[in-house]
Amino acid sequence: MKVFVDTSALVALFVDKEQFHLKVVRKYKEYRQARAVLFTSYYILDELFTRLLYYKVNIRKHIQKLKESIDTNEITVLQVDEAIFNKSIEVFLKFSEHKISFTDATTYVLYKDFALDEVFTLDDDFKKIRVKTSF
Repeated sequence: MKVFVDTSALVALFVDKEQFHLKVVRKYKEYRQARAVLFTSYYILDELFTRLLYYKVNIRKHIQKLKESIDTNEITVLQVDEAIFNKSIEVFLKFSEHKISFTDATTYVLYKDFALDEVFTLDDDFKKIRVKTSF
C-alpha cells in the first residue's frame, strides 16, 4: 500500500494535545505494521513546520525526527517540479468551488501521478475531490 501523509496527520502525530492524536498514532502504527510505503511533499513539510510554531512543542526535536524518517526511507518526500506545479494549477482551478488549498491541489496531482492508494489525513477536503482517505 502506498500512502501520502498530509499535514493534518503529521500535526496530530507530533502534538499530543491534538484532538485526534491517539487515533492518528493508532493508524500510523497500522501503516507501519502493514509495511505501507509512506510519501509526503515539501509543500506538506512547509505547512507542518509553520503549524508547529503555534504549539508549545519542541520543534527542533520533531524536525530532527522527521529528517531521520526521511534519511532511513521510512517516508519519501516527493518533489513538486514544474510539470506537477502546472498540473496543480489546473486542479486548483478545476476544484475552486471546493475551496481546496494549492497545497492540497499538489497533493492531488502527486496522489494521481504516483498511483497512491490513499491520503493519510484528517481533512475532509480530499473526499470532496474523490480521493481515498484514511478516515
